[in-house]
Amino acid sequence: MTLVDPVGRTPGRTTVSARALQHLATGLARDAARVPRRDVAVALSDERGQLRVSVTVPVALADDGGRSLVASAEGLRSAVIGGMRELAGRAVGTVDVRYSGVRKISERRV
Repeated sequence: MTLVDPVGRTPGRTTVSARALQHLATGLARDAARVPRRDVAVALSDERGQLRVSVTVPVALADDGGRSLVASAEGLRSAVIGGMRELAGRAVGTVDVRYSGVRKISERRV
């Protein structure tokens, strides 16, 4: 039997480890940057109670011409901030994006 409190929440605790947050941030950055996971480096730190996420990814050059680096970095920041809030319930105060290297990305159809 599950007990439900008057607000509609189930009593108990959900814990998300630092390692899980690291993997989540890496996956979010990988998806937003459209690069392989092995090319993504993520570091997490505390900034006055919020997360500070430092992301290092290569520049992804797509066959379609792609977006500017500024637009790509903004999209990556938004994806990490939104994803961490939605999936882990964590507030991200800052996302630093560093580009390192270049990868040619060819879109494949399956």
